[in-house]
Amino acid sequence: MALDSEYIEKLKKRFGELDEVKNEVINKSIKITRLSKSIIYSLIRDNKEDAEKYIKEIDKEVNEIKEYLSEYPFLYPNISVALQEYAEALIFYYYLTKEILPTHEELGIDEFSYINGLMEFTGELSRKATEEMIKNNLDFAIKVRKLIEDIYLKMLYIEFKNFDLRKKVDYVANNLNWLNEKIFYKTLFRR
Repeated sequence: MALDSEYIEKLKKRFGELDEVKNEVINKSIKITRLSKSIIYSLIRDNKEDAEKYIKEIDKEVNEIKEYLSEYPFLYPNISVALQEYAEALIFYYYLTKEILPTHEELGIDEFSYINGLMEFTGELSRKATEEMIKNNLDFAIKVRKLIEDIYLKMLYIEFKNFDLRKKVDYVANNLNWLNEKIFYKTLFRR
């Protein structure tokens, strides 16, 4: 018995619709990633006004992408990186402007995206600390070093089984070592 042609036509139409949704989600993910980088760049350059403008834009995009996700959960792999970038940028913003680290619930995202974003945040924080040391703000770098060390120890404590997350823990350790070296040289030449 052959498959019904009418049924196959319905399937073809449905998969065409799903491809359109997937393309829309991918385009939104690209925009979210671009906005995340714009937020981070603005904050590193002490431009809070631009960062807040980009945050309004990114929140709109993330809310739209979460609507797609609620209807099409199988598209999560297509948006997970964008949500990680979103977490990274907003954690960076809240830390620099309010000295807090928001939770995944406060950001409205899943734990996996949050943890990845949190660990990536340490790299941006190291870059910001370098910018501050150039301005002779060693105190900021020392404070940041303590925070990165705290994040590193807490990520070690979780004991991730996921290989990619374990690699990210190593990334945090590298950021900590890199910043320690910069602080060492800054204090050495400060004397």
